[in-house]
Amino acid sequence: MVDWKIYYGDKSTFSNEDGPPESAPCTRVICVAFYDDDNRRKICHQADYYLWDGNRWYSADASGFWQYMQEPGFKVVKFGREIGDLAYRRIMAFALNNDLPLARAA
Repeated sequence: MVDWKIYYGDKSTFSNEDGPPESAPCTRVICVAFYDDDNRRKICHQADYYLWDGNRWYSADASGFWQYMQEPGFKVVKFGREIGDLAYRRIMAFALNNDLPLARAA
């Protein structure tokens, strides 16, 4: 079952079914879709950094990135990329209508 999926600027994806977060490609991230504790799909987007805390993804700016890096523990960081508006909208539309339903069975 897909718990999270990363969407890249080249239209490729990587999910927990492909491997652990640290194995995902690091650059050109457009958004990350995942399920939160309430079993509702969330989508992080329009960020410089995407951070894995062991349970879920977060989006962050430079300040959030440095705060995360100073916390103890294992780190996984992916880097966002700005792309043209049309390409961005296509990838976001795909992410919003993908195989992660809005609600996941508990």
